[in-house]
Amino acid sequence: MQNKKTNLASQNLCNDLYSRSKIGPLFYVLSTLITGFLADYYASLSMPFIAAMFVLVITAIARLMARPPQNTKDSRDAFIKKHWLLVFCCVVTWSIFFSWTVYELGLSSAFIFGLVSTINFSTAIAHQFSPHLKRALFCSLLCLLPTLVVIILFQPSLHVAALALALYIPYLLLTAKNSHKEYFEHLNNKLQLEAALLEVELLSITDGLTGLYNRREFNNQLGRAFATSNRTKQAVSLILCDIDDFKKINDSYSHTAGDDCLIHVAKVLKNVFSRETDIIARVGGEEFAIIVLSDSENSAMKSAENFQQLLSASVCSTQGHEISLTASIGVVCYQAQTSIKPHQLYDLADSAMYRAKNKGKNRVEYTTL
Repeated sequence: MQNKKTNLASQNLCNDLYSRSKIGPLFYVLSTLITGFLADYYASLSMPFIAAMFVLVITAIARLMARPPQNTKDSRDAFIKKHWLLVFCCVVTWSIFFSWTVYELGLSSAFIFGLVSTINFSTAIAHQFSPHLKRALFCSLLCLLPTLVVIILFQPSLHVAALALALYIPYLLLTAKNSHKEYFEHLNNKLQLEAALLEVELLSITDGLTGLYNRREFNNQLGRAFATSNRTKQAVSLILCDIDDFKKINDSYSHTAGDDCLIHVAKVLKNVFSRETDIIARVGGEEFAIIVLSDSENSAMKSAENFQQLLSASVCSTQGHEISLTASIGVVCYQAQTSIKPHQLYDLADSAMYRAKNKGKNRVEYTTL
């Protein structure tokens, strides 16, 4: 259960990283274009501008094409590493380009626009990618610090801007930490809700005593089996079995012993009908139903006989007693070309089962269509 929760959390992290980063690369490209336009780099065909545009366009395409995997932990880890490598590439490229612009032009419309973009980028990184707090803060600071250093060393007239950036950094660190905490609280609540909903869904389709499907879900599964048979031309066999003299067990040993016997029967059924396509349900007090998808009618009949023999050869140990069990079983097979409804198939299997009881119990009866 814990491993499943860990896998779900890991998958959510991958999906969130992808959804939160889809648009980001485009803003790096647009900001570089606008900054270059304001700085008149088009006219001079500035190599730093051309290089920055080339790298950011390629990186943006790579980030948009990187899809989160849906399978193994290793593939998810590889996706996360690739994601952060591309984010790092975007941040470094923008930071170098804008720092060079500040060094070249100082106070200008390109500086004002670029500074706002830099603050936006660093804020977005710190909060959007806060699930990986250390990496997010590293890239966020990498976005801010080169510009701050260039202003301090080469543009003394912009020291007020440097002071504003310096004051903004601790605020960014504190809010990113809070965002990290809130994200995982939200993720934990989401996983708990999903687990609760899954448990409720499971409870709604299973029998509380045996863990098998209940009658309502059996009806749904039988309808799906008919649809599958019509699509694949595969036979659908329905097996109904009723525990013989079950009332005597309850009267002689107690209802608790009767419950233990039902659990024992369910275990034997699971051992015999163990294929993924086999559907086992408890459809009444001591009555069970099995849906078998097979290529031949004989397959279900042989499985039913195997179950009847194994059950009669076994005993249920309960409350110091060894209780022998037998079952009366009815089998009917549906072929796609047969004009019959699911409830009619059930009635035929039920008739076969009662025929087995009338013929002495502990036997299998087969009905042909």
